[in-house]
Amino acid sequence: MRYLMLASLLMGFSLIQAQDAEQATISAIYKSALTNYDAYDNLRALCTEAPGRLVGSKASETAIGLLRAQVEKLNPDTCFLQTYTTSSWNCLSPAQATFQYGSGIGSLNVVNLGLSASTPSEGIQGTVIEVPSLGALDSLGARAVKGKIVFFNKPMDNSKVRTFSAYGDAVDVRFSGASKASGYGAVGALVRSLSTESDDFPHTGVSKFEKGVKPIPNLSVSTNDADRLSALLKEHPSLQLRMNSTTEIIGSVQTSNIVAEIKGCVHPERIILIGAHIDAWFNTPGAHDDGAGCEQMIEVFRLFKALNIKPLNTIRLVLYMDEEMFQSGSKVYAAFAGNEKKEHIACLESDAGGLLPTGFGIDCDKEALVQSIQKQTAKLFDYGIYVTDKSHAGVDIEPLKDFGFPLIGLSTNSQRYFEYHHSANDTFEQVSRREMQLGSAAIASLVYLIDRNGL
Repeated sequence: MRYLMLASLLMGFSLIQAQDAEQATISAIYKSALTNYDAYDNLRALCTEAPGRLVGSKASETAIGLLRAQVEKLNPDTCFLQTYTTSSWNCLSPAQATFQYGSGIGSLNVVNLGLSASTPSEGIQGTVIEVPSLGALDSLGARAVKGKIVFFNKPMDNSKVRTFSAYGDAVDVRFSGASKASGYGAVGALVRSLSTESDDFPHTGVSKFEKGVKPIPNLSVSTNDADRLSALLKEHPSLQLRMNSTTEIIGSVQTSNIVAEIKGCVHPERIILIGAHIDAWFNTPGAHDDGAGCEQMIEVFRLFKALNIKPLNTIRLVLYMDEEMFQSGSKVYAAFAGNEKKEHIACLESDAGGLLPTGFGIDCDKEALVQSIQKQTAKLFDYGIYVTDKSHAGVDIEPLKDFGFPLIGLSTNSQRYFEYHHSANDTFEQVSRREMQLGSAAIASLVYLIDRNGL
């Protein structure tokens, strides 16, 4: 009995020691992140040297070279380019939209939406029909729409506390509106910018045309000018709008993901995946989306190296190309992972901006794994990681769910995210170093906890 009591005491003492060591390491991770400027300086360089890094662009190649150099500076065990070919789309000149009614004329702040078609050199002109939704367009039909420019004026719902939920409810008109309008014979589409605020920054994003539907010019208009145009149409329903757009589809471009590893010292064959996406829309430096995510994941490597944390399992960093349009980079990596057949203990993504971290979202069907991840993140409560729940984890890691791998995405305080998202307002100056580095530390700490404790 005495020996059993002694063994129990020793086990309890060992557990306390392990917990103390864990907390000491997490504290060191946060201290190093919050006092270091490398990731922030790297983000400045990325935004300055490679803005508008849409897949296939010269800026995207500059970004690949720049980010690869940042990774290699940390002396990972491996670092290579996962090169592949894909199609692309390019905006050749700034879009324009002008209106006229009687003697009144004016211009609108607009930007091309992804996969928008070109206009003739003289542009296109037509009367405008305003609709609040795809359903409202359907109710009008071809008779009312043919030959006109459809103006989708669907605001994000600011009564929703979760901004990504408001975005999800409104994004259908941006994604599918032009295709549906073209199917009814419209000559062009104009979509209210997906911003939570009244501003002069039109936000872009991808739109898709259904097979067999003729692509038409498709522009985003700033929220201020959407309100202005709506008011004008009420007074002048015969208002004429002229749109100019010069774009091109590129059939084949060569591009790359960046892949790097710190090998595990016990289980090098097992992977903890961390990643973010390199590309950004043509109209933006892409600081929050997703430059900050890339630098946070590179920072995980720096933190492990600086603190001499030797992972038991391999930490693999993937910086994906082409999240914004075709998700080609994530598909290429998923095919690679499928052929490689290595276990991915967890797959983490940062694509919610370099804003104040609040928790993690988990996309996993196995409740035991969800609970295990929540148990690990609970250890970060004192560092502001308050909520870890089941939710979407990230676009680039989503294909890996087919293999049964648990997906985890950093969650942030996103109340200001849609002031920046896909717009010229997404600049380096909009990123707080401390908030970004708190995210870096949260990711690095969770990677450390999963590596040590498993799931």
